[in-house]
Amino acid sequence: MRPFIVTELQAGKLPRWGLLLVCALYAVPGFVARDPWRKLDAAGFGIALTMMRGDSADWLMPNIAGQPVVGEGPLPFWIAAAFGRATHSLLGEHAAVRAAVLAMLAIGLVLVWYAIYALARRQGVQPSDPFGASASRTDYGRAIADTGLLVLMATFGLLLRMHETTAEPAQFAWIALFLFGCAQALERPAIGGALAGAAIAASLLTRGIGHAGALLVVLVALPLASRSFRLIGRRMLVFAAGSAVLLALPWPLALLNSLPGREHLAGWLAWNREALSGPTLDAIGYFAQTAPWFYWPAWPVALWAAYRWRGRWGEPAVALSALATLALGLRALLAPNGAEGWLLPATVPLAMLAAVGVPTLRRGIVNLIDWFAVTSFTLFSIVIWAYWIALMTGFPPRMAFRMRQIAPGFLPEGVFGEVVLGIAATAAWLLLVRWRVSRQPPMIWRPMVLSCGGVVLAWFLLMTLWLPVFNERNTYRDLSAELRAAYDAGDANAADCVVTDNVERAARASFYYFAQLPFAAFAEPGARCRWLLVQDNGPTARTSADARPGWQLLWEGRRRSDRDERFRLYRRGDDAPAGAEGIRRPAR
Repeated sequence: MRPFIVTELQAGKLPRWGLLLVCALYAVPGFVARDPWRKLDAAGFGIALTMMRGDSADWLMPNIAGQPVVGEGPLPFWIAAAFGRATHSLLGEHAAVRAAVLAMLAIGLVLVWYAIYALARRQGVQPSDPFGASASRTDYGRAIADTGLLVLMATFGLLLRMHETTAEPAQFAWIALFLFGCAQALERPAIGGALAGAAIAASLLTRGIGHAGALLVVLVALPLASRSFRLIGRRMLVFAAGSAVLLALPWPLALLNSLPGREHLAGWLAWNREALSGPTLDAIGYFAQTAPWFYWPAWPVALWAAYRWRGRWGEPAVALSALATLALGLRALLAPNGAEGWLLPATVPLAMLAAVGVPTLRRGIVNLIDWFAVTSFTLFSIVIWAYWIALMTGFPPRMAFRMRQIAPGFLPEGVFGEVVLGIAATAAWLLLVRWRVSRQPPMIWRPMVLSCGGVVLAWFLLMTLWLPVFNERNTYRDLSAELRAAYDAGDANAADCVVTDNVERAARASFYYFAQLPFAAFAEPGARCRWLLVQDNGPTARTSADARPGWQLLWEGRRRSDRDERFRLYRRGDDAPAGAEGIRRPAR
């Protein structure tokens, strides 16, 4: 078979400082100077916060201030809570959890780079060079790894989910660990297999059986698809199985030791069955509508790579990334409903597959990708600046009116630092564009520099200029202060507890964090609390409170940015009927 040849792009190294700077600008904004945001972000933080403040039962059975959360594995929150307990006196509870999530994101990016590097420096991926004039295997491997990391950070769908205090950044890291372990197994089957097995166990303890099963399918299929993996397959699988079983079993076994634990495990297993009950027409429709933009720009380059490597799909760099993409994509289709969380794991192997296809792109396609990135992200940054100026100055009036509806009655103050950072980021983008249009050697990673740089620019501008506005719109801080004041004014004492009716997870977590409310656990059948917190949504939130026999309405309030959400605090009267706490309903 004719050897693979790189004809148009060179394997020059991307400066280490440049790659590290891009990674920092991608990862850090979004984790600083903000509160827990509704909905998923605050709910995930609430689980870790409950572990930090709670006992062993809270660590075994994820919950938010006593409300069970059976649809989450404990591992990401163990990591966040352990780090939070160790550092909260220095950083504060929320900042400590954010730092732990940021660390998991950073570890995931590092593992992706090393996984691609281990595969790209293999002989089968290297370009033919009969005269010895091209880059060394190490330099070529680094160039491909740099490219893969840029593709990953340029992928649209990954951006927001990686900056929330949820399980998603941890699952991203476990996928990267699995791919890294498989790549290492080609040279060190025992170590690589153990790492891959550990990633399977971690996925089971994070996002459940579906993700772990998809990775297990990849591990079993690799020796069938690739001769290189076939040679080390038995040893790799043995160590992977041992590692996965050893690390995955302790949690469910610990749950079996108590009745509440067995009930939580049963709920977790039921959630797993429901999460694999697809495909449904809704899920397929969601996937078809969302995947094209969610995986952009990785998916067209990955398809090109699959085409150009036809006949050599058994090469480990192609087989591993393609099988993982297919398995994780199929897992997303098996979900009964559409959600970005199901799509997210496939971004990592898809970027790896795109990385081996970038060197084969023709010059015209490279130029098309570059100019699309220049045009779209330049226009997007202009829009971000224009609407921000309208918000701050009131001109043009129509634009200003629309932006002030995001957070009614709020106008950021003391924005000098944000403006300086935004100007610096915009200037850096213009310099990057100028560098690209100048006469430079056609490096392998060049087609993805502008795409990744544009995503980083847009995210950085949003997380500096617009961060105060987004924080005002999505936080429960001020509302929590009002709620706590009403609670204290209502003659609350240390023995009191609060039951809830239809309070969402994000709100419960925020009130637990900001207001320090002593919520009663849902598992306390004998609880008779003096306080009741109710959440009304939709048209009900705009009406007067319904009469509740035996309860006195002390307070009601809402966030200024949401008219369809209202909270009401009641205190039990002496004539309240017995068992009135039974109105508690699990939140959505």
